[in-house]
Amino acid sequence: MSAPPSAGTEKSTKPGGWWEKGHTIEIIRIGVGVVWLVNLVFILDPANNYWSTFSTVALSYAPSTIGGPGFADFVSSHALVFSWVVALVTGYLALALTFGLTTRIACFLGSFFSAVLLATQFGVTFFFPGGTDVGEHPLYILIYLGLLLGSAGSSFSVDGWLRETLTRQRLARPAPTPAPRRGPSPWSTAISARTLFVWFTTGTLISLAVGFGLVIAIPAAPPPQPALPTGPIAYVNLSININPVNGWPQYSPANFSVPAGLVEFTIVDNDSPVSWSGCPCPVGGTIGGVEYINGTPVGRVPATNVAHTFNIPALGLQALTPGQSTVQFTIDVLHTGQYTWYCFAPCGTGANPYNTPPMGTTGYMTGTMTVT
Repeated sequence: MSAPPSAGTEKSTKPGGWWEKGHTIEIIRIGVGVVWLVNLVFILDPANNYWSTFSTVALSYAPSTIGGPGFADFVSSHALVFSWVVALVTGYLALALTFGLTTRIACFLGSFFSAVLLATQFGVTFFFPGGTDVGEHPLYILIYLGLLLGSAGSSFSVDGWLRETLTRQRLARPAPTPAPRRGPSPWSTAISARTLFVWFTTGTLISLAVGFGLVIAIPAAPPPQPALPTGPIAYVNLSININPVNGWPQYSPANFSVPAGLVEFTIVDNDSPVSWSGCPCPVGGTIGGVEYINGTPVGRVPATNVAHTFNIPALGLQALTPGQSTVQFTIDVLHTGQYTWYCFAPCGTGANPYNTPPMGTTGYMTGTMTVT
């Protein structure tokens, strides 16, 4: 007669340990969900001006797409639609992956979404500007594949709880008359890993092809024809200096008024030259589509020296000021009202220069232009 198992042996055979098979994949799933949740918080935080700056951000990818600037111009022209699409997908992935709700669908959608963005932003695929929405997409696709094949959502998830609840309810009911056998539904747990891999790979490649097709098929808008200003011109003189108290770069004046019509800006940038790595830096929204840097007209500013920018998203304006230079440009303002301007160049003094003061700080790198 064999001896009964010891207490230690009995404990070791019980399932449910923290590192039991399958739990690690759920931790990875939750981690990816938290990353998307951080992106969602960024979108919803009014201080980040996601909605008002979406058009300009989309336009900044124009020179880096393999098919030319046509698709970036199209997205910029339909910024409201595309900004909502990005926000809704971000929100769904954040909730689905964090809580394990429709996890398998989220893995498919997340990969297809990343594949499209990868194709349309291919020129900056491996450029990491401090965010989580461009350079990391190849890694995201691999993670989604791992989650899918690792059966993510089986535990620590709403999916797992629903599956267990429905199974208990089904077992509690009398057995029905056997129905004809059918193939598994696309989201059935009985579907094989091989079939999932084929569907995932095929869908991702199709999404990648669609993205490349968009950037190649949509033609670029014809370049704006230079126009000579006519009528009276208002003049605005701004300067960028280092605040002696806190050491922050500061536009002065930050708030100013102009009459409707033609407005000629002169911005004297006394800050040090800065290299904004990866910035395509197109000029936009000015008369003739150019600005004058120390008297020389340019339509695109070299990324090797962009200390600051002057953007009014509502007018489609983007001017860029190299350090130790004087920049001039003219805009035509048709409607009265108050317009908010921003500097988008990374000039924050904290760990992340994209979102720390003086970035977004009123009176320094943002202010208002009142048109009367």
